[in-house]
Amino acid sequence: MLGGGGFIGSHLAEKLLDAGYSVRIFDIRNFSHKNISSLINKLEIVEGDFNNSKDIRSALIDIDYVFHLVSCTIPSNSMINPVFDIETNLVSSVRLLEECVLNNKIKSFTFISSGGTVYGVPKIIPIPETHPLAPLNSYGIIKNTIENYCSLYRKIYGLNCRIFRLSNPYGEHQNPHGLQGVIPVFLNKAITGEEIEIWGDGSVVRDYIYIGDVTEVLTTSLKVVSDDFIFNIGTGEGHSLNDILGVIEKIVNKRINIKYQQARTFDVQVNILDISKIKSVFTWEPQVGLKQGIEKIYNHLLQKSI
Repeated sequence: MLGGGGFIGSHLAEKLLDAGYSVRIFDIRNFSHKNISSLINKLEIVEGDFNNSKDIRSALIDIDYVFHLVSCTIPSNSMINPVFDIETNLVSSVRLLEECVLNNKIKSFTFISSGGTVYGVPKIIPIPETHPLAPLNSYGIIKNTIENYCSLYRKIYGLNCRIFRLSNPYGEHQNPHGLQGVIPVFLNKAITGEEIEIWGDGSVVRDYIYIGDVTEVLTTSLKVVSDDFIFNIGTGEGHSLNDILGVIEKIVNKRINIKYQQARTFDVQVNILDISKIKSVFTWEPQVGLKQGIEKIYNHLLQKSI
């Protein structure tokens, strides 16, 4: 699993271990083991450079299933240096595909793409996998291009690639002080009494999915054979930032200090994914509702502060 020390990767590693798989995590040298601290003695850790073919080749030895979770940028900062985005994410991903083809033991290659950015401004809500792809930032363009290479390597070399376009995942291990993941960030600020800044009027709608539901379907996918290989992962339901703030206010039981700022030009107003295909193929349904998921993170943050 490449990028296994991060938010999604750490949860996926735990789910795979619970399902009986042996797990190897590949991440950058000296990466923080904080997210996987409870798993250290249960999995194998390999550190290296994602841009180095030799490091990647070594990490793939005796591996059956590959999960590609690495991203060196996020949507909001990918336009600062698009060349860096290309060099660190796109080129490295193609090298990874090359190494997987050379290693003829790889049974499947799973790429986690972005259902929140590859579609751009939606023409249909909820957004099906067949929707045109018209990303509005470098992050989405790179994800889209990696998808195209996955499709190419699937067709030309027979590499069993699967693409999962993920909506907005949230859960424990997500950085409450980071630039991404509004739910833990908002919760932490609500707990500490800090002001919460909102780009726009809070009406932007997203499809938020609890991380446990994400890792459940990703783990299940390893045992399911299907001709389809591109899937949305979400809940099929949308919630605005104001909805999120309303739920948080009820959970923390106090008034939140909110500052609304001018909207950003690259923020799509509504993004809700059509999940009918993934529900059908993998016999899967998201189990954790928004309020329940936010309560889980709230309790987690309170335990960390004790």
